[in-house]
Amino acid sequence: MNAALPSQASESADALYASPVVRQLREDLALALRAAAHHRLEEGVCNHFSVMLPGREDLYLINPRGLHWCEVGPDDIVLIDVRGKVVAGRHRVEPTALFIHGAVHRLTQRAVVLHCHMPYATALTLTGDVALDPTLSQNAMRYMGRIAIDATYNGLALDDAEGERIARTMMGENANKDVAFLANHGVIVTGHTIAHAYDDLYYLERACLHQVLAQSTGRPLKPVDAKLAAHVAAQIQGEREQSDLFFEALRRLLPAPAGR
Repeated sequence: MNAALPSQASESADALYASPVVRQLREDLALALRAAAHHRLEEGVCNHFSVMLPGREDLYLINPRGLHWCEVGPDDIVLIDVRGKVVAGRHRVEPTALFIHGAVHRLTQRAVVLHCHMPYATALTLTGDVALDPTLSQNAMRYMGRIAIDATYNGLALDDAEGERIARTMMGENANKDVAFLANHGVIVTGHTIAHAYDDLYYLERACLHQVLAQSTGRPLKPVDAKLAAHVAAQIQGEREQSDLFFEALRRLLPAPAGR
């Protein structure tokens, strides 16, 4: 892993923050946050989305403390190192963001980390199974073989140890899994690009909604064979243009707030 950003003149961090590549990432991250608010995946001013800078495993962008997701623009996004130091941006960052996102980026090297307490996915974390059943709806099948489960709730993530414990949910035998259900807490969705990770987050909540509604009928559920579910997952993962098109549609529908 690269060392943290050197302590140089502030212009170095500011120049990096203003560079075209980072500017585009800030725009995309802010769009994902506004989209999540539009789709009612947000919770107050809590929870966080983050993305590593390309080629800089020590630095990532994250949403600021205190702003509702619907009002976040690219200039509100904060540049931070994996140990929690803000190196560029005009806002503070909420402590649990530092510990959860810093640990996931640092230990798993996932480029994009989206963590939220969206309603239906979180509802499933309160059940004995903790997670979504990927053999039910077609939307759920896309997550076959991709779900890791943290079965132990351990309080707020207010230190490195808890952040690292959560990060380890997607390590070891789960290193190939990019979605984590955190018992009694919420979910983490990771990805290579913001567009693909957001698409996965959105459809994860839709799949959880369908499962909760089906379970609420009290009627027997009708899962498909696990091999078929895995085949559907491979079909969806094999062609992600739809994810990019969805994100570009959101860009047209949800422009940055005026003055931000």
